[in-house]
Amino acid sequence: MMNNENILLEFMNIDKQFPGVKALDDVSMSFRFGEVHALVGENGAGKSTLMKILSGVYQPSGGEIVYKGEKLKLQNPHHAQMQGISIIFQEFSLINTLDVVENVFLNREPKTSFGLFDKKKAAGMTKKLLETIGIDIDITAKIKNLSVIEQQTVEIIKALSIDADIIIMDEPSAALSDKELSKLFDIIMKLKADGKTVIYISHMLEEVFSIADRVTVLKDGRVMATEEVCDLDKDKLVSLMVGREISDIYPPRSANVGDVVLEAGDLASGKLKNVNLTLKKGEILGVAGIAGSGRTALVETLLGIERKMSGTVSLSGREVDFKNIRQAIDSGFCYIPSDRKNQGIIAPESIVVNTTITNLDNYVVRGLINRKAEEEVTKNQIELLGTKVASIDQRIEDLSGGNQQKVLLSRALLMEPEIYIINEPTRGIDVGAKHEIYKIMRDLTSRGKSIIMVSSELPEIIGMSDRILVMNQGEAAGILDQSVKTYTEEEILSLAVGHEYRLPAGGCDDEEEV
Repeated sequence: MMNNENILLEFMNIDKQFPGVKALDDVSMSFRFGEVHALVGENGAGKSTLMKILSGVYQPSGGEIVYKGEKLKLQNPHHAQMQGISIIFQEFSLINTLDVVENVFLNREPKTSFGLFDKKKAAGMTKKLLETIGIDIDITAKIKNLSVIEQQTVEIIKALSIDADIIIMDEPSAALSDKELSKLFDIIMKLKADGKTVIYISHMLEEVFSIADRVTVLKDGRVMATEEVCDLDKDKLVSLMVGREISDIYPPRSANVGDVVLEAGDLASGKLKNVNLTLKKGEILGVAGIAGSGRTALVETLLGIERKMSGTVSLSGREVDFKNIRQAIDSGFCYIPSDRKNQGIIAPESIVVNTTITNLDNYVVRGLINRKAEEEVTKNQIELLGTKVASIDQRIEDLSGGNQQKVLLSRALLMEPEIYIINEPTRGIDVGAKHEIYKIMRDLTSRGKSIIMVSSELPEIIGMSDRILVMNQGEAAGILDQSVKTYTEEEILSLAVGHEYRLPAGGCDDEEEV
């Protein structure tokens, strides 16, 4: 039984109704003082809606919030902050042209006796806040000059500056390297030790098992379960999230890998040092490595996006020298970049436009675009990939991450390339949508297409790759053939960092010493 005195916050029978949609249905859950509580679920499960209610952005349609033993009706985000509830969104709410101190105390500036901003006092308070989490950053630096983890740290101390008891982190690891993620975990542990409650929203289940004390699963706006993390395993958690068993999220590897279709010899650019690789017909070549290892530089040099300084690239034995990505596309490549928002989707435009944009010549009749043909092709692709949309005219930016990725895959399929280069194929995508995308990739290889897959997720690298190219500081540290053996995360990381590596044991400690 849970000690009620240890409960900081309770949702009691929360409903949220939008026109035609019930986003939350009788949601009840509790959060303890000084715990890390993970909130997981597929896209559209209701996680963001619930947190917007907690942060004062939305009002619930029914139910109530009990906070520190009393009913709480939040009027707006400012009211939530004044109650000690702070949310850190995936897109930071910082002003790039202001420095750290100015951002931390924006609109809450301490004043001198003359009513002016007391920058010296604010700087001293900022330094003390940083000391509480054991981080040292330049408080005079402009936000635009800080790394992602430093910007995230500024968001955290902003929350601490209002004496927040609850800090909500929405997909905090999305843009972090492994090293930066480790720093974030250290900060979270310090917050927890100081009695703060952290609500951690993530699609990355490995993070949940590493950092959380408890986890609540939402599905279709309802609570499926709240469990102690130590009482769960990944299979059970996935089953709760998607509502069905996924005994093997990764489809079987292709048994029909053929001849070499792409070869690079001593490939060098500003970030690469004499990399050699081959890609075979019908295979997935995974490219692994820590952030900054040269993974993206490798594929962008192959495509002519980055300038090749030396070395050769050959397609089916014929040497090519791409000066730009257009030439690579004309030769049978397509590229799906890691940054969907800024480099993939055309945000204001419809699903139709985003599906057909690279093949408009196929829909032009007498100088005019045949809208009916565009619509028919788009509908066929939606049906083929199982993309969830309200209509083909819906703006792509209104889709979930998984469905945006399916639209980009549709665009790539219509190009009919022989070689797909996919950078972070499932970043920010829930586990059910990942499984569907993996099936699409496997279907492509079964039809003789070849894929280079760059990924930061080692389970994905191991589960999907026929061979694995491990990058380390711009060099190929090794190529691992998984037809010989299935490699472990530790083996891949040891090559990636240049020395023997052991993964941390995880977030569950034994109750007592033996």
